[in-house]
Amino acid sequence: MRIKDRVALVTGSSQGIGKAIALKLAQDGGRIVVHARGAEKAEAVAAEIRAAGGMAHVVLGDLAEGDTATRIVREAYAIHGALDILVLNAGGGSSGRATDLSVETIDRVLAFNLRATILATTEYARLTQSPHGRVVFISSGMATHAAPGVSVGAAAKAGSETFMRSVAQELGERGITCNSVAPGCTRTEMIAGQAWPDQVPPWTALRRLGQPEDIADVVAFLASDEARWLTGLTIAANGGLVTTAANILARAR
Repeated sequence: MRIKDRVALVTGSSQGIGKAIALKLAQDGGRIVVHARGAEKAEAVAAEIRAAGGMAHVVLGDLAEGDTATRIVREAYAIHGALDILVLNAGGGSSGRATDLSVETIDRVLAFNLRATILATTEYARLTQSPHGRVVFISSGMATHAAPGVSVGAAAKAGSETFMRSVAQELGERGITCNSVAPGCTRTEMIAGQAWPDQVPPWTALRRLGQPEDIADVVAFLASDEARWLTGLTIAANGGLVTTAANILARAR
């Protein structure tokens, strides 16, 4: 087991990619702290981990609000008196053309995707004493591939990637690695029922959409000792996507 008995907090882990990451890290021996805004789905994921013989607890909170990101890291640490792995998966928010967005929407998207990343990472760094410290931020292809309607979210993701590269330099002397994973189009509940994802496979080398488990396996590697020499990186887990999101969206219209 790659991370036997290490404690891992996975934000936004009640469904989709976050759930797959939580299940994979539990399979690898981790003691998992599941996070979500609401209890029902989070408790269901924790129950699934326990049913498979793993250990799981739940913390709750809206990461866009106040210092919630700091609080949930503290709560996760308090459960076991340790926190080895922090996976920052929660993200998203309203899309729309920049000129149509209200100040409140812009603030929420930035708070959810950028400020929460900074707050959670810095609190983790203050608390952890782990000799195997790992921070993994789940970014998005939109941070690199320009597309209409996602400008603020893309700016927040790109900003978080830049933060991770810089904070890796600050925490490296403690053996803490900080990396980002940028999924391509991945088949989750968020895109269920939409037609445009079916246009994506021809633009990937592997000719298919990603699955949450594809991303989870990359994160599990970065969380393990095998990735001890990797830090400050963004790994594009996108099946070899070689076109821009703008082209994909244009074809879908």
